[in-house]
Parts: sequence; C-alpha cells; structure tokens
Amino acid sequence: MSDKLFTKTRFGISTKNKSFGLYGFGHFSYKKYFYGYLYSRIVSDSELYDRYTGVARPTKRAGFNSGETDLAGIGYQNNWLLFQFGRGRQSWGAGNNIQLALSEDSPAYDYGMIHLDFGKIRVRYFHGFLENRELIINRYITGRGIEWSNLKDMVFSLSETVIYSGENRPIDISYINPISTHLEIEFNNRQNRSGSSSGNGVWQVSLDWLIKNNIRFSGNILFDEFVLDKVQKDENKEHGIAYSCRISYSPVINESSVITTFFSFIKVGTPTFRHSDGNNNFIQRGKNYREFV
Repeated sequence: MSDKLFTKTRFGISTKNKSFGLYGFGHFSYKKYFYGYLYSRIVSDSELYDRYTGVARPTKRAGFNSGETDLAGIGYQNNWLLFQFGRGRQSWGAGNNIQLALSEDSPAYDYGMIHLDFGKIRVRYFHGFLENRELIINRYITGRGIEWSNLKDMVFSLSETVIYSGENRPIDISYINPISTHLEIEFNNRQNRSGSSSGNGVWQVSLDWLIKNNIRFSGNILFDEFVLDKVQKDENKEHGIAYSCRISYSPVINESSVITTFFSFIKVGTPTFRHSDGNNNFIQRGKNYREFV
C-alpha cells in the first residue's frame, strides 16, 4: 500500500470565556515517504487561544475577527533522512515542559529543516524567518544540533540557536551552512552585516537519562554569554545562563495504567536571551520570553 495516497482530516469547534473558534487539521502521506500537513483556525477573540498570533481585524464577519494557519508544510522522510519545509516550530532539549530556547509553545514561523539519523548519532539543522518589524527590520532564526544516544537509556545533545536581524536584511548565506558556528561567523565578519551586534547566539547542553525503568532524569544548561573581561565585570554585567531540570518517578506501570509523579524547575538569568539590539532578543510577534518558551 506504500504507493497509495492516505489522508487524515479533522474539523472542530472550541469555546473559551464566551469566545469561540473553528479549526481544521489535515495530513496526507504519499508513496510512504512524502507527507504534508495543515492546521488552520478562525477565532472570535485572538487573545484567548494558546500559540495563536493571528492579527485581529477591526470588524467581525460571521462573529470572527481573526484567522491564521498555525502549521503547514510538506516533507520527505525515510529511515535516515528527514527534509521538511513549511510553518511550525522546533522544540529542542530534554524533558517535558522544561525547554529553554526552542519550545512547542512558541509562535509559529516559516522554516526549512534537514535531519540525519545515523543510529547512535543524529544531527539537525533549520533556518527560518521570524517576522518583519516596523516594515524595515527583518528577523531570522537558525539552529543546529548534534545528539548521541546509546539506544538504550541515555541521550546527550549539544545545540546552537541564533537570532539575527537587520534593516532590509536578506537571508544570510553564512548561516545557511549547517555546520558553521555563530561565533566564527561573527568574529571573522563572514555575515552580510559587519560587527558583533547583528545576531545573538545561545548554546545548550541537554541530557535525558532513564536511570531505571521507572525513574527518569532530564536536564538542560544554556549559555548565552560569559562575563570574563574585567571591563565587563566593572560594568556589573552578569553571565547569561539558564538551566532546567525534571525528575520523574512512575510507581505504577502496567498494561492498563501509568501513574507518574515529577519535580521540575526552570531558572533563567536576568541577562539571558537579551541583546544590545532588541531585535535580536528571543521575542517574536510581541510575545515576551516567558510566552515564547
């Protein structure tokens, strides 16, 4: 049946605080490896729905004043390669609901992605467009990561995420290189904007460890900037660091039920995710950091 076209669709209505919305979801797969997806909504109040960033119109039609396509794209996937282009979001890091820089709760953006799976080693790269601000400032996001797993009970990963921007700035070819790094590009003036104020990079280390079959540890440490110079210390600058942790314990695991208890926390330093140029902050479509992640 791999040469057939399969489709899945879903339509529904949701209500919240006397507001209402209509949504539609669709997914198709063709010849086993090709796929596409679509998730759209129209709502009566754009402020009340999670992950919604559609622009509200001054007048309503049939009770609705806003609509957006949250997810849409096409892709190809086999047992070692995943290539995808469309709108959505990335979620990188260990643990549930403790992601730091990239999360499933962020506003959607358009991007292209390639993912390679070599067994114990997996790598992923994406490059996307966040938004245009004030009609002249273009903002982009890019990320690259490598992950190692023993294919049993442990996953360890390293990743870099960069936001860069500029007045009428086009896509920067230097950041399209999937194995380049932000610091090398910036310090060697390889980007299409000179200087060190046109982008902001963060680096993350993540560990997911199934200690026993019912105990799991997940943790992330993110570095934005290290304060090493005396001049910076004299200016009372701080390290840009964030970290998160989650420990879960499942006393009951059987075929009919699972009971899990967990403890988690997230700590974000004051200067973390911030930049001298606010256009390079980890903010999108008016959503602040806490909403972004």
